[in-house]
Amino acid sequence: MSIQVFSPKTFNISKIKTRYALLILLGIWSILAIVFKGVATLEIPTYQNSIATQIAGDAAASIRGNRTQSAVFIYFFNPIRLAINGFVDLIRVLIATPVPGSIIPVLGWFGVVGIIAFLVYLTSNFKTTILAALLLFGCGLLGMWTDTMDTLAMTISAVILSLLIGIPLGIWAGLSDRVLKILTPFLDLAQILPTLVYLAPLALFFLIGQASATIATMVYSVPLSIRITSHAIRSLNHSPVEASISMGSTTKQTLTKVQLPMGKQMIVLGINQTVMAALSFVVIAALIAAPGLGKPIVTALTIRNVGDGFVAGLAVVFIAILLDRSTSAAAKTDVSFIPPSKIEIQKRRLSVFLMGIFMIISIWLSRNILWAAIWPKNFDFSDSVSKTTNSITEWIVNNFQFLTVGFRDFISNYVLNSLQLLLAGSPWYITLTMLALIALIIGGLRVTLISIFLMLGIVICGLWNDTMVTLTQTIVAAILTMIIGVILGILIGRNLKADKFLRPLLDAGQTLPAFVYLVPMLGLFGPTRF
Repeated sequence: MSIQVFSPKTFNISKIKTRYALLILLGIWSILAIVFKGVATLEIPTYQNSIATQIAGDAAASIRGNRTQSAVFIYFFNPIRLAINGFVDLIRVLIATPVPGSIIPVLGWFGVVGIIAFLVYLTSNFKTTILAALLLFGCGLLGMWTDTMDTLAMTISAVILSLLIGIPLGIWAGLSDRVLKILTPFLDLAQILPTLVYLAPLALFFLIGQASATIATMVYSVPLSIRITSHAIRSLNHSPVEASISMGSTTKQTLTKVQLPMGKQMIVLGINQTVMAALSFVVIAALIAAPGLGKPIVTALTIRNVGDGFVAGLAVVFIAILLDRSTSAAAKTDVSFIPPSKIEIQKRRLSVFLMGIFMIISIWLSRNILWAAIWPKNFDFSDSVSKTTNSITEWIVNNFQFLTVGFRDFISNYVLNSLQLLLAGSPWYITLTMLALIALIIGGLRVTLISIFLMLGIVICGLWNDTMVTLTQTIVAAILTMIIGVILGILIGRNLKADKFLRPLLDAGQTLPAFVYLVPMLGLFGPTRF
């Protein structure tokens, strides 16, 4: 009996053969793409519908026509929409929209600052509280107070509803393997689908507005809450759980007295991630008429006003940092095992009491004094910030054309166009065959069969050419991301100064809603594929 040993040499030879096979395949594909350029690309005019889009359009028209007559809408979709609208309006009336018969919400701007400062202080420290207050002041100075409060209200509404669903399901999935297996495919699908995919069908069933925007936000954020809560339960040390069971505790007692307290830190981290996901999607949901900071960003992108878009985007940055720092602070636990002394407890109680007094005073002022109720117009610097941003953007574009126009044109003409010739310019059956062969070389037979099935589905939908154009941009973006990411990752790993400098930028990049990135990219590179 012989034992086969796979040496590094054998493995390297296998990798070399794979590389040669891929290079030969790409070479053949390039030749075929040039010879059959523009043949059978399945490109259709923008005004023309495919069979699949025609069927979907007819179904959408039928749904709209039966909205007031169908029992499904009367007894299911419409009540849900009205209930969510009422819940969101309740929170918006507190901080964003004027109360009927008044010019201000229940809480003026100073009252909101007082309440948020008090809540942040309860879960963190004085330094984080000052930061939260300054960030709120920053939103006001940018002239975005009302839009910021709308965004905050939408985020709070979506987060509360998401947690009411996500935490119980997460606990259930953490305790039951069967429930986890049932939920996993739906969680994977919700996290894989691009965010914009949710908007159209939800707007069709729930109409455009804050209800459909809230539901879409929940679809995006609930999976995070379920996954992290489930992981918090499953990753616990089994010894305390087994000890609790052996001492006669019921399942409920073990959960509430042992498992949830031990998993508290990770569950709060899940709340943090749910909050950030909700904020990210609430901004995008402006495309279906969600109120808040997304509206001025969409308007700025439409009219290509980088300055106005930067003002709204900066307000989103402020609110994102505020929510991230305040919720992540609650997830941190003390590293010391020494309990606080009596004096420290008394000092903490006194400071909380004083912050409570400040909150009550701020609420009273916001209800009785105009300057504390409505943000003063004298402290609105949005026009100055917008004009300065436009001037800086214009100066960068004019003086660094080799980085803006030059780099953009190079990538567009020599990288995007070349790859698009292969993917979208080749006959669809050649592209499908080549992609299937690449999948076979890299991933094996199972991946190949799945790829063929999915690509045939795209052909049937009639969106093959548009899909290949999108795939072109995705591949180029991924390559550029890997080049930059690997270089900076190595630099951070080898240089502490680089790590300290780049770490805040990386945190901000992961905190910001993706929609905000469009504003500076539009100003520097224009409305192009790049």
